[in-house]
Amino acid sequence: MLEVDVEVDRPEFTVRANFSVAAGQRLALFGPSGAGKTTLLEVVAGLVKPRRAVISLAGKPLTSTTSPVIALPPWRRGVGLLRQDPGLFPHLSVRDNLRYGRTSAGDGDEFRRLASTLGIDGLLAAMPARLSGGQAHRVALGRLLLSRCDTLLLDEPYTGLDASLRRTLTELVITLVAERNVPAILVAHELAEAQAFADQLAVLDRGAVLQVGDPGEVVQRPASCRVAELVGYTAFVPADDGTVAGIHPDRIVGGSHPALGQVLEGEVTACRPAGVMFELEAAVGEETVTARMPGPASIGQPLVITATDPPIFWPGGAAIDRAAIDTAPPLELTSPETPPFEVGE
Repeated sequence: MLEVDVEVDRPEFTVRANFSVAAGQRLALFGPSGAGKTTLLEVVAGLVKPRRAVISLAGKPLTSTTSPVIALPPWRRGVGLLRQDPGLFPHLSVRDNLRYGRTSAGDGDEFRRLASTLGIDGLLAAMPARLSGGQAHRVALGRLLLSRCDTLLLDEPYTGLDASLRRTLTELVITLVAERNVPAILVAHELAEAQAFADQLAVLDRGAVLQVGDPGEVVQRPASCRVAELVGYTAFVPADDGTVAGIHPDRIVGGSHPALGQVLEGEVTACRPAGVMFELEAAVGEETVTARMPGPASIGQPLVITATDPPIFWPGGAAIDRAAIDTAPPLELTSPETPPFEVGE
C-alpha cells in the first residue's frame, strides 16, 4: 500500500492531500492544469521537498518530516515515475533504454511482448534522436513497465499518442498493475482518460482534493458546483427555491419528460457538428444551456429538452439530495481541509 499525507507550499497555494492506494489498485488525479497533481507525484517520487509529509510504501517509510526525519533519495524509493517528458538517454539505443534499470539485461518473453504491444519492436536499434514524439513516449512507458518498481506514477503518459494506442496502453497498464499487485496513480486533465484508468477518481483544484469516489459516481453526483464544472457540467439553472440544477451536455434527452428529470424550455442560439452528434446552445432564461443531440436545429427554433436526473446544489455550491430539498438547511463549502481517503480495501 502507498500511504501519503503531505502539505507542499507553492507560490499560489498549498497542496494538501491525505490518501492511501492499496496494492493492485489505481487512483486517477484529475483537475485543471496547475491544480497540484504533478506536485503530488513529485513529492512521492522524492523530487520535491514538502513542508510536511509522511509517505510510506509497502510499510517502508519514504519521507517523514517528523522525528525520525526520513528523506530517501529517488533511486532508493522503488517508485517508477513517468513524466510528460519521456526523458530517454540520448546516447543509448531504444533497446538499451528499455533495458535500463532491469535486473536482467536479456530480451526475454516479457521484453518482446511489451515491445510488440507498444509498436516499437522494429525500433530497437534506433537512437532517441530519430524517434517521433509518440514513439519516444512509448519507449519511456516500456522502460517504466519493465523496471519492476513497487509503485507506478504516471504523469499524463499518453501525450502525443492516438486514441487507439491510448486505449491499448491503458489496458496494458491496468493488466500489469493487477498482475504485479502494485499501487498506481495517474495524473490526467482529460476526464475520459482518468475514468478509463481508475478504480477511484480524485478531483483536485488549487491544491485541494474536492471529491473522491467511483469515477462514474463522481460525474453523476458531483459534491459541489465546482466539481460539476470540472467534470463537464456547463450550465446551472436556478429554481424558485434558490437551488440550482447542474446541466451536463451529455445527460439530456429531447422533449418533455418530467419523470426523467428537469424539463427546460428555450430557444436555439447556436448549432454545430460534434462528431456523430450536434452540439446545440439554447437560451434558457438567463442561462445558456449546451446539449449534444442526434440531429441539428435551426437558430431561433424553440427547444424543449429534459436534463436527466441532474444534481441539485444550494446557492453556496454544495450538492444536496433531491429528496432533502424541502427540509435540509443551506450548506456552504467552507472547510479547506481534505479528509483522508483510501483506494481499495
